[in-house]
Amino acid sequence: MKVLIAALAVSVLAIAHAPAQIQLRIVADSAQSGTRSETTGGDVRNPEPHIYRLGEHLSEAYGSYELIDDWQRARLTAPPGGHHWVRYGENYLLVTATDGLITRIVRAPA
Repeated sequence: MKVLIAALAVSVLAIAHAPAQIQLRIVADSAQSGTRSETTGGDVRNPEPHIYRLGEHLSEAYGSYELIDDWQRARLTAPPGGHHWVRYGENYLLVTATDGLITRIVRAPA
């Protein structure tokens, strides 16, 4: 019984740390590829915007955003299946089409 409890405790601890490890890997990958882990501050259209971070969900409650259909013109990579690019302020966000999960943030060129 003690072995079973110990095994269960170890598995719970491993699961609890997994999301943090995944998030750190995403941030590290983003730093190497020139992407950002959060959006920048205000712009002319929205001087006090929400600061989005990787792993957050896009919401119209924090202001409007623009769906980017012509990602080549914006010099962005092709979105993987089930994702699309949006522009929020001075940033491009790669989000899942189903729930708006932010998987990548790129600063828009000036």
